[in-house]
Amino acid sequence: MAKFKLEKKTLIYDGRIVRLVVSDGTIRGRKARWEVVHHVGSVGIIPFITKEKIVLVEQFRYAVGERLLEIPAGTLHKGEPPLAAAKREIREEIGYAAGRLEKLDIFYPSPGVTDEFVVIYKATGLKPSKLAADFDEDIKVRVIKLSDALKYVREGRIKDAKTIIAILLIARKK
Repeated sequence: MAKFKLEKKTLIYDGRIVRLVVSDGTIRGRKARWEVVHHVGSVGIIPFITKEKIVLVEQFRYAVGERLLEIPAGTLHKGEPPLAAAKREIREEIGYAAGRLEKLDIFYPSPGVTDEFVVIYKATGLKPSKLAADFDEDIKVRVIKLSDALKYVREGRIKDAKTIIAILLIARKK
């Protein structure tokens, strides 16, 4: 591992979901600057209605300017464990509670610029149990076959990284 020395950290932005910090220092004796978006973390859930049918959500994503097909997901509340967030998000986004949540994996979506982690869960034993959705979400629930979801990944119709990862994790297990 390269030797680095941190000299100064500057908070640029402190928002509801992210903080941007610029860190100045040296690495291998040369000046360096790191811009890091600090994030509390997220969860994603791949819910199974049956052994072959999953629930996805379609929603507009302002950052990319289009509607995306995704697994239900969301940001952790401050101090909230990922499992609790997964239980909350599935109820908010698709109106079901999971009888069982199985942790599949954890990954870093973009470690070059953010410390965000995403924990992926498989949900089974779904029962209707709705929580109010977030005010800024316009979600349409979609039930599709897992085989169709894999096809959509291959065709580029599913573009969201956490969704692609979740679908491929499930496909690897089968």
